[in-house]
Amino acid sequence: MIRLAFFDMDGTLCAPRFYVNGVMVPGMSDDDWLSYCKKNGADTYRFCKVVTPVADYASELRAHGAELYVLTAVQTEEETAAKRKYTQQHFPGVFKDVLTVSGDAEKLEIIKRMSEERKLHPDECELVEDTYGLVLSATVAGIHATHVSHLICKRD
Repeated sequence: MIRLAFFDMDGTLCAPRFYVNGVMVPGMSDDDWLSYCKKNGADTYRFCKVVTPVADYASELRAHGAELYVLTAVQTEEETAAKRKYTQQHFPGVFKDVLTVSGDAEKLEIIKRMSEERKLHPDECELVEDTYGLVLSATVAGIHATHVSHLICKRD
């Protein structure tokens, strides 16, 4: 049973869509991203769409008593504010908090620490993510890991 679950934001909870120079794009270079976040602040994610099967899965886990967190990498305070706003607007009452890291490698450390604090076995924790390497690393660490594609495609 999953008691603690962590969901990545970009490409997992939301489909990235950003309006740049009159064109909708799914992403941009790091430098352009930093400028975009600075310019748009908390509204940076306003054009992003919820990935419905992932949202449904989060609601399902929550209904079964799991504690849910967004666990996402950020580079700026503006990006953090935007991710918090997006989560509050599209997932009210679903996630306990938005946890931020500077890089994906830190995500597993947070999951391990929080599972230890709650005296949970790693397989009672789940990471829902779109980065295959991170899903594989979580699985090797004993954490239940789900690649977003498994939720988008028909689940077994």
